[in-house]
Amino acid sequence: MYQLLTIVLVVPLISCGGSSVELSYDGPTINLPDFTPGTASPTAVVSIGPIAAHSGLTVNSVVYDTNNATITINGEPGVVDDLRTGYVVAVHGMLDAGWKSGTAERIAFNANVIGPVEGTDPVGRRLAVMGQRVQIGADTRIEPPLDSDALFNLTNGTPVQVSGLPKVDGEIVATHVQIESNLENVQVVGEISDLDYAAMSFRINELSVDYGSTLIMDLPGGAPNEGMVVIARGSLEGSGVLQVSELMSHVDTSEFVTGSLVQLTGFIARYNPGVQLFVNSLDIETAFHTIFHNGLFNDLSLGIKVEIDGRWGIGNRVTAEQLWFLN
Repeated sequence: MYQLLTIVLVVPLISCGGSSVELSYDGPTINLPDFTPGTASPTAVVSIGPIAAHSGLTVNSVVYDTNNATITINGEPGVVDDLRTGYVVAVHGMLDAGWKSGTAERIAFNANVIGPVEGTDPVGRRLAVMGQRVQIGADTRIEPPLDSDALFNLTNGTPVQVSGLPKVDGEIVATHVQIESNLENVQVVGEISDLDYAAMSFRINELSVDYGSTLIMDLPGGAPNEGMVVIARGSLEGSGVLQVSELMSHVDTSEFVTGSLVQLTGFIARYNPGVQLFVNSLDIETAFHTIFHNGLFNDLSLGIKVEIDGRWGIGNRVTAEQLWFLN
């Protein structure tokens, strides 16, 4: 089983260019690409994580040149000035040698939820927003004119936008919160549950979703599936049901290139011990050559926050080359 898993993980890595290092284990000798930063420039990358509070646009410790980047904000064209510290974004671009800087070609931001406040818990530092549970932490960026006190005094029905990282139970650990001007268009990102094909409905956490009138559907296979992580946009009925006009995959992997670098930060939301993780809507595999920082392989578990550098490969998944434990 161990050798079979190793073969599955190594094949996509062999297909990418660059120099190689020779690794030996209890079996045949295998050549793998050198994963050392700076050995190849430029390096294609997809980076998913919060924008850090540093000069320039910084995601997963890389500072990106955004001069020629195409920006989308919740599915609409935007500009760099629309982006905020704490927004969780997907950056497609190229890394320079050393992997400390790069050039962004496309940057996409999709809020986890845009909808009405349904309740506040100042003691537990939580919000309920359109059927989603939101945790406010010390690192949450609260956009002025809001502050921490005002946030927990918001009246029910106040429209807000939340960006963050989902945990195993669907709760969003907020990295950014801001007031929205209206509820003309609402949005939610999350995992499909209680899918009913006949009724054309499902749930995302506590929110009921009706996709029977969807105008735009961009999903693998052309239809929703149980457990799929999606972006659902539309209007909110008086009954509290989201009537979907657009339904699409949270992370579009159709443009991912085999062997390209993937960097991401998030919580382990699913875990098949010894085989597979699910972080930020992507399947991750560890391998015998994965390097762990601030912890060991046996420390992997549900709910752990991690940062991962890996390669996109066979089976539409990332092979983790390096993994950092962040909590």
